[in-house]
Amino acid sequence: MNSKELAPVLHIRCGSDLAQPLRASGIGGDFLAWVDPVCDGPTPEGLTEETYRATRARFLADRYGEILAAVLGQLIDQDKAIARADDYPEVVIWVEHDLFDQSILMRLLAWFADHPHRALSLVQADDFLGHQSPDALAHLFAARRRVTVPELKLASYLWELWCAPDPRPLEALAIILEDPDRKPEGVALPHLSAAIRRHLANLPGVRDGLSQTERLALRAVVNGAETERAIFTSVCAQEDAAWLGDMMFFPVLRDLCRPPFSLLEQADGRHRLTARGGAVVMGQMDALQFGSRPRWVGGCLLETPPQFRWDEAEERVVAV
Repeated sequence: MNSKELAPVLHIRCGSDLAQPLRASGIGGDFLAWVDPVCDGPTPEGLTEETYRATRARFLADRYGEILAAVLGQLIDQDKAIARADDYPEVVIWVEHDLFDQSILMRLLAWFADHPHRALSLVQADDFLGHQSPDALAHLFAARRRVTVPELKLASYLWELWCAPDPRPLEALAIILEDPDRKPEGVALPHLSAAIRRHLANLPGVRDGLSQTERLALRAVVNGAETERAIFTSVCAQEDAAWLGDMMFFPVLRDLCRPPFSLLEQADGRHRLTARGGAVVMGQMDALQFGSRPRWVGGCLLETPPQFRWDEAEERVVAV
């Protein structure tokens, strides 16, 4: 397809949930579903585009039980599609307020900072776009706004810090964004700071060694949820802005059941706290005293013992 045959608008969305509703709304254009959930797994700094893509594909295939070649192919197709964005007279990014979308927004704006587009627009919702009617989507589209140069510059810097091995500078910039007197002029990205803080809350907690997602999962079991679906539903309900899909959550639940944690036990599809899990929930044990598998929070590789933790009471990163 050459540029004359392309639609006047390229819509970029985190996932495919809006493809059909946008068509039903009468909004024209082509649709690109962004498939890489950058809030989950490694985003190391200093990699070439090819190596970064391979790193992401390996993680996603291993984590979600997918075929590596298929995942890598999806990422390659995604990157080829966005590389053709300049063929479109306008590009519109559709995001909502949660960590999943805001992290991808950061990634996309950082990319466009290096590949400027003549008409880059943003639809940013305070609620979940997948719940919106076609008429509501049409209204949001009509109210879209152009992305500013300061926003592109900010996103580029934020993405650099997101991928860095030390999460403290990212936290420091999130604090600046929360302060109206210090926030850069020309920036209207009101959900980024909260999303960054939720991202950092998945560092091991200083008191229990758990990520926020793990903590919410154990709390769900304490409150009576037993099945995978019930625990997932409870975790989403406990979030200020639910961001996890079930495909992302179920591996977290499985890890809680396996060594070295073994904080949950599962039989006949029902989950219960182990004695060790109960001690962690009560604050009597640190889950990391049993060891842990290396894992990534953005560009920060957490090994045993982890060099950074999240103080859930003070809501800040601490070095240990």
